[in-house]
Amino acid sequence: MNLEKMNIGAMIKYHRQLRNMTQSELCNGICSVTHLSKFENYNKEVNQETIMLLLERLGISLDSIQRASETIAADLSDLLDAVLSYDKKRAEECYQRVEEQREYITFSNYIARYHLYLYRYFLLVNDFERAVKEQETLRQILNSLSAQEKELYEYINAAFDIIKGDYKKSLDTLLKLEANDLLPSPWQAEMYYFIALNYANLKDNSSSVAYGHSALEAYSRTFNYLRILHTQFLLGIAYTDLGLYENAAEQYRFIFRNMNLINTEELISTMYNNYALLLEKTGKFEEAADYYLLSMEKAQSQKEYLVSLCSYTELLISLGEKEKALRNISKILGETKANSMKKQELIFRYYQYLLKDHKEKAMAFLENDVLPFLEKFFFIEDYNKYALSLAEYYLARDTDRALYYYKKIAER
Repeated sequence: MNLEKMNIGAMIKYHRQLRNMTQSELCNGICSVTHLSKFENYNKEVNQETIMLLLERLGISLDSIQRASETIAADLSDLLDAVLSYDKKRAEECYQRVEEQREYITFSNYIARYHLYLYRYFLLVNDFERAVKEQETLRQILNSLSAQEKELYEYINAAFDIIKGDYKKSLDTLLKLEANDLLPSPWQAEMYYFIALNYANLKDNSSSVAYGHSALEAYSRTFNYLRILHTQFLLGIAYTDLGLYENAAEQYRFIFRNMNLINTEELISTMYNNYALLLEKTGKFEEAADYYLLSMEKAQSQKEYLVSLCSYTELLISLGEKEKALRNISKILGETKANSMKKQELIFRYYQYLLKDHKEKAMAFLENDVLPFLEKFFFIEDYNKYALSLAEYYLARDTDRALYYYKKIAER
């Protein structure tokens, strides 16, 4: 790869910023700050001697730059394809190939793409410590990124926000990016999926279905089978919450029929949990309990296990299985704090008070702790569910307070 094919100006700006050098420090005795600024930002032509002197001050050899191979672009493209296909095994193989060329990548015009793709890759494999490092590197060189690269940076930040549970922040960012329409086409299916996922977590199920279908169409065009199944899961959940049980059942029939065609081991627990929820809502309680237990058995992580245990315990509460529910709640309260599941911790503390016949204490806790948390983090459906319980409690005790909560529910 020769210099004419490389954005030397952007590359020099990247390495200068990475070394915390000012423009005047870099160009002192070589060229003017104005000249360097134009070169960095607009790739203004600079003679070979000036380039060599700037590179020498940065500690970069021309030989290293020229060794940057044409295969870098292909390897980065393969990594992106594996990541967006949710193919973790292939992504790991591609990542290793890319890392073998790391030295040459940093001397090429693929620097920004490299850091962006690694940032997204580390989120895929749950290596959040290294994801944060890539996020910080990108933040440092943000001014040297193109408009499209800046959009990708914001997009991956929004994906990280989903992992952190900040669904409203993530959704706001993604809707802005959708309106800007600058994301490269390979990322758009996942953008629709993430928007649908955020809406699902915020319990706006109609919007989740709309964006879920957009994601499904986009994934179908690229034959991305695993992501198609992920989207079917999402649609199954949304249809269940909307009370469209036959539509939900149709999604699960598709999933059961196709899950053995590809490696879906890590999806099985979630699938069984969501299918159990559908069975519960259609009155098939015994069958639902069996699937919740199966979901716990197939859980790939402690957090996945706890999600199913919480669902199963709520079913036990609704069936009046008080002692079984209390035993489970003790376990849930012991584990949710360690697993950063604040919502579940608060809700099951409330249930514990309630099942132990401490109703006034339960309602005070609901009003002072549970509802403010649900409202703050936009858990709308959960808020309405528990606010209704509080409104009904106040109806015979404090009419004004009851009306306050009925009004809050009506406004949502």
